[in-house]
Amino acid sequence: MAGIDFSPLAEDTLSTFSEIADNATDKLRTENSLGTDSFASGNTLTGNQAFQNLASIQNSNHEQLINLSKEPAIARLVIEDDNDNQRVIYIARNANLRLPSGKSFASYRSPIGRLAEVALGDEAKVHLDGIDQLFYVIEKTSLRPKKETEGWDSSQTQYRHYDKGAYSIESLRALLQADGFDSADELDQLLEQAEMQSGVSAGISHQVRTAMGLRDQPILDQFQGAIFRLPLNSQLIILGPPGTGKTTTLIKRLGQKLDIESLEAEEKRLTETSKDQAPHQSSWIMFTPSELLKHYLKEAFSREQVPASDSHIRTWISFRNDIARNTLGILRTANGGKFTLKNELSNLSPAVVEDASSWYESFENFHEQRLKSQLKDGAAIAITAAPEDAVTVSENLKQPGNEIESRKLIDIYRDLENFEDTFKSALNDSKTIAEDLLKKERNRLYNNDKEVFQRLAKHLETLQQENEPDEEELFDEDEQDETSTLNSTTIQVAVKAYLSSLRALARTKYLKRSMPKKSRSSSIIQFLDAAVPNDDILFEIGKHISFQNGLRRFINSHKRYVTDIPTSYRVFRKDKRILEDFYSSEVINTPQLSSIELDAIILLMLRKSKQLMAQNYVDKSLDEPKYSYLAVISGLFKNQIMVDEATDFSMLQLACMESLTSLKSKSFFACGDFNQRITSSGIRNQQQLSWISSHLSVETIQIVYRQSKTLNAFAGELLRTQGGDLSALGIVPEESNHIGVKPVLYENAGDSGAVTWIAERIMEVERAVQQLPTIAVLVNSEEEVKPMAEQLASYLEEINLSVVACEEGKALGEGTDIRVFDIQHIKGLEFEAVFFAGIDKLAQDKPDLFDRYLYVGTTRAATYLGLVCNSSLPASVESLRDSFDSCWRA
Repeated sequence: MAGIDFSPLAEDTLSTFSEIADNATDKLRTENSLGTDSFASGNTLTGNQAFQNLASIQNSNHEQLINLSKEPAIARLVIEDDNDNQRVIYIARNANLRLPSGKSFASYRSPIGRLAEVALGDEAKVHLDGIDQLFYVIEKTSLRPKKETEGWDSSQTQYRHYDKGAYSIESLRALLQADGFDSADELDQLLEQAEMQSGVSAGISHQVRTAMGLRDQPILDQFQGAIFRLPLNSQLIILGPPGTGKTTTLIKRLGQKLDIESLEAEEKRLTETSKDQAPHQSSWIMFTPSELLKHYLKEAFSREQVPASDSHIRTWISFRNDIARNTLGILRTANGGKFTLKNELSNLSPAVVEDASSWYESFENFHEQRLKSQLKDGAAIAITAAPEDAVTVSENLKQPGNEIESRKLIDIYRDLENFEDTFKSALNDSKTIAEDLLKKERNRLYNNDKEVFQRLAKHLETLQQENEPDEEELFDEDEQDETSTLNSTTIQVAVKAYLSSLRALARTKYLKRSMPKKSRSSSIIQFLDAAVPNDDILFEIGKHISFQNGLRRFINSHKRYVTDIPTSYRVFRKDKRILEDFYSSEVINTPQLSSIELDAIILLMLRKSKQLMAQNYVDKSLDEPKYSYLAVISGLFKNQIMVDEATDFSMLQLACMESLTSLKSKSFFACGDFNQRITSSGIRNQQQLSWISSHLSVETIQIVYRQSKTLNAFAGELLRTQGGDLSALGIVPEESNHIGVKPVLYENAGDSGAVTWIAERIMEVERAVQQLPTIAVLVNSEEEVKPMAEQLASYLEEINLSVVACEEGKALGEGTDIRVFDIQHIKGLEFEAVFFAGIDKLAQDKPDLFDRYLYVGTTRAATYLGLVCNSSLPASVESLRDSFDSCWRA
């Protein structure tokens, strides 16, 4: 520290804070006069969009000015050009302002903001004033502004110089006060200066965690920064150990890409959305594994000026169940649907749970083959039953019918577009004749027996709900609107059922086939018995129904490519060979789905939808009614998809999330760590990542900003002992002076000893840091959360500490609460101190995931880690015994 005078830096920084904040405040006072008055008398029909755009811009500017008045700058850079000219640049988090003094000031999201990420002494090109300019980064100061009664200050300032090293400064204002101290008492002056100098230390000091929330990292490092600024249409997963700023990088990237002014021209083009999609600023979702983590991240979004509603930060389970029920029509509602979700259902083999790719691909192939078979059979039936005046239709069907097996469905659908009008005309002609014949038979039946449809209605009530129409029967008539069926009277339902069964009977008679014995129509025909028409009438009706049945398969056939997927899965799961290859038990209750099965159906529906929408003939006609089902699904797509803690999601779930990206942007960013996977179905390796998307690249970051050097070393030893992925070992920056303390261990705690010991250690922590930091106590099950919180509270109430039970991972607690969690809910969180209660019991109860739970829990702690064993240290970590102390002395 000798020879470095920080006073000029402190004086310049604090005066610049004042200039920025004062200018922002002045602009806030006068901005109302700019208003939208110029639009007030405009034509509201033609000028509404301009009005909205201006209002949006003004609102954004207003928020930026408010932020600048509270946080003027986050960094001060000294850079040098090729001519050895140096200049100082101040960097704001996400805003810019022209300063009266002429000082250089830029947003971190801007191109020049990238210089804040460049390593000291390195060079970087920045596009300024229409040309690329080369700059060297000489000095970098990370700032944390705060407004006090005496004026502006920056606390816990981090100063770095390419030649002079790194220093931590507790208070810039205190430095200036020390230099300006004037006292007649020489001893007082020496004491005052000593106190002020003690606020400057070599290296980067640790910031004790005193509040819950994601650690604020205003400026990313060079590795994070390179990821943060990748083009909008990139697909990437960031892998790295805990505390490396993976989630922070995602959030900062999201904020930058939402700021259209900071985007390149090509990126701006990708932000355009269709009328079925949300505008770019709200066209994003971040998926998290838990509700707790979702709430934990909200403050970090707020810091980056990214409005994050509950619709933007979602758990996959909640989002999936919502779209499966209300958008895709997979799960049953009062208005229809195919399946009932049973989360506890475990019917797939362990191999499928670990890697679902082969099973999924078998299902996909089955679906496509089923649709091809429908078309082949349809061509043969329609050609056989075609009336004499439908020669052209028969000729049009012969060629595609012969080529179905050798061609892709997506190509077949494109060709069928040319024939649809011809097919529809022939279909309508046949329907006119057939409906007249059916109506005569309906009237004949009713005239002979006025009560027949009332009796049939009662009979229908006795039929099992699970009995669906035979697959062939679905093409006998036009697709029915489920809501119209629900609104029908019982007599109307009975008449419709009668006509449907008569169509099926007539078709099978004509084609010399048998009706499926267990079908709904077969039951109705048996009920009617002798009241059915004679064979001659059935044959005449059947010829027309057969022609229609075959022809309907070629009209809007693209729709079945998507909407028939749930039905395909029902049939797929009945195949005995499929059951033997992929399922652990016979599927008895066919309407029930497990979570993994639902993910697979959703994935196939999303992928097939995107395949269709990528076709030019579909894209240009997407507004037409026949593509309305795609328009609904396209409303799910977002310009940016983000995934936190990605390794807790299965490969199917991650693939679903990737499939939610818009066709233009394809923007998918995720982060995770294979060593932290704490779900049995979570993704396991990089090979599975490549299956999700061939465009998905992997970047690894290793610099750890959370843990002390001691705890980081312990986490590394833990990974080695467990046989974890050592390529994901964390590296603490050399400049860090956060040495920390050894973890502590308490064995043979019994039932009550654990609580006493943890309470004593908490008191030690508070004495060591002077201010109570964030502390978590981890238990092995949800049943233990509340009892542990209550017992611990009884020990700590004498020193006025409260303990909160964070039950079911739905609460974060407040302020200085000591928090008690079930260990399964603490993924992604961070605390100054963490205690495991009953670590040996965890090893017994969850042997498959014990290593991962221990690693995840250990890496939640920044400085203090305590392990309590009811009896003794688990054998799997016995080799680490020498790494522990019994307590912390303070």
